[in-house]
Amino acid sequence: MRVRHKQPTLVSMWMLDVFCCALGCVTLLFLLNSRMAIDSAKANRASLVDLEHSDKKLAEALTARESTKLKLTEEEAARGKLAAALTELDGIRLKLVDESRALADQLKVARTERDDTGRKLAVARDEATATQTLLDKTQLDLATIEKKAGATATELATARAEMTDADRLLKKRQKDIEALTAKDVTSATKLDALQRLLKAKDDDRFALESRMTATRKELTDLDAKMRATQRDLDAQLAAAQAAAKAAAEELANAKAAAKMAATDLATAKAGAAKTGDELGTARAQLKDISKKIDDANVTIIDLQGDKAKLADKYNKFQRESESRFAGVAMTGKKVVFLVDMSGSMGKRDLQTVDLTKWSLVVETVCKVMRSIPTLEHYQVIVFSSSAKWVFGSGEWQAFDGEKSVAGVSAALLKVKPVDDTNVYAAFEKTFALRGTGLDTIYLFSDGLPTSGPGLTAAQERANPPLSETEQGTILGRHVRDTLDRTWNRPLAGQPKVRINAIGFFFDSVDVGAFLWALARDNDGSFVGMSKP
Repeated sequence: MRVRHKQPTLVSMWMLDVFCCALGCVTLLFLLNSRMAIDSAKANRASLVDLEHSDKKLAEALTARESTKLKLTEEEAARGKLAAALTELDGIRLKLVDESRALADQLKVARTERDDTGRKLAVARDEATATQTLLDKTQLDLATIEKKAGATATELATARAEMTDADRLLKKRQKDIEALTAKDVTSATKLDALQRLLKAKDDDRFALESRMTATRKELTDLDAKMRATQRDLDAQLAAAQAAAKAAAEELANAKAAAKMAATDLATAKAGAAKTGDELGTARAQLKDISKKIDDANVTIIDLQGDKAKLADKYNKFQRESESRFAGVAMTGKKVVFLVDMSGSMGKRDLQTVDLTKWSLVVETVCKVMRSIPTLEHYQVIVFSSSAKWVFGSGEWQAFDGEKSVAGVSAALLKVKPVDDTNVYAAFEKTFALRGTGLDTIYLFSDGLPTSGPGLTAAQERANPPLSETEQGTILGRHVRDTLDRTWNRPLAGQPKVRINAIGFFFDSVDVGAFLWALARDNDGSFVGMSKP
């Protein structure tokens, strides 16, 4: 009887089947994940292409610094993702190595048991050899799968990085769109506020003109009424004088009749009684006429008082009208006139030279100066890329009526508009006079600041450079902040300097918004001069 040896219990065919099934599952999972990663990467690439097409214009507006920061951030994120992917890949590799080592250990144990059993494992030797061959093949397959897994993990990491970058870029575009939308809404709100303010100023001016017209009409009516009353009184006085004269003549006739009728006493008494009655009647009429004259004199006095009151009211309205310039109250004792002499003050727009604009600016400065009823001392500063005093070294000039106005006009007409607009330098020089009583500033300009401090080094080196409006907005905000914190900050026992702004021929809402905000922040008023 042939002895059949029992097969080894450590390595058997069913265990190899289980091991092969496990490897097949792992391979299937890797292939499935690889396919899903590839599909996801393709979808992300398509989404990224769509985003790039839709956001092409926004991408062109990004600054170099932002692009550099974004690239650095993306590189750091990519490095982090790559490190995570490498870590994950190392874990998978270590796991596979451990499994290989475990299989090798199992094979080593099987060989040891095979050697120990000797001849008893002769039949199992062939199976062990086959098992070794299968194991070698499995290891080769495992190495191949490991390589594929590495490539798949790399593609998956790349796809995830691309998807993360696409999400980040999409969020950034959405934020940019929201910022632009908010800026558009803010600009529309500022434009609406300026339009309402301009309409309110026009309504005030129309109301004042209507009141002046009504006052003039009332004065004309009162003068006509007084002339009519005077004519009636003159007529009544003439009638009273005629009646008195008639009564006197009748009295004389009565006396003559009394003398002539002395012989006839009864007739004389009757004539005397009649004459006495007529005389009483004449005296009563004279008394009534005198009363009417007194009443008429009282009426005349009342009318003269009303006329004087209306005249005072009219003069008050006229003074108020003359002491306002397009709705801006003309105030101040020690005043600085701050006049923009940049190149744009000689142009209608960026391309069109306007030879009449500067003379109109000078005329407006003189009109404002002439309209300030409380003006005692003044000084004039002209500014473009820098600021300078028109008279002396900044000493206060005593106001001498039309003589001073003519001097300011002659000095300004000699100026030629040139260069850019440095509002910071203008206010810095102006507030040197605050310690000597400066109380009001009148600013005449037509644009946003274009030079002066306020920009950071990064903003100055921006590529592409900031637009003129963006640069002007930043510089204007810096001027307003400096006024609030330093130049025009509240001081004990010293009121805030009032700043009124007059804008010339501006088309940009940002210009009007800057001048309006500057006046509002400093207790002043703003008016925009339209094109001629």
